Amino acid sequence: MSTDAEIWRAARDLIADHGPRRAESHATKVLAEMTLGGDFAGTLVWRRILRAVKGLNANGPKPAASPTQRRR
Repeated sequence: MSTDAEIWRAARDLIADHGPRRAESHATKVLAEMTLGGDFAGTLVWRRILRAVKGLNANGPKPAASPTQRRR
């Protein structure tokens, strides 16, 4: 079984490689493939990775305000 550190590292790497939205889509796709293939251990790992990606996306950096938004 993967450690928490490995799960979070995998989630960060997915976001770095695919971007926030695509990382979540990619993890969802791999999770579905693992589920359909009957890979129970893989399903558990990718479920954790998907949860970590969602958590990182929810708590990630917010986009900087545009110059017009800052003046208001």
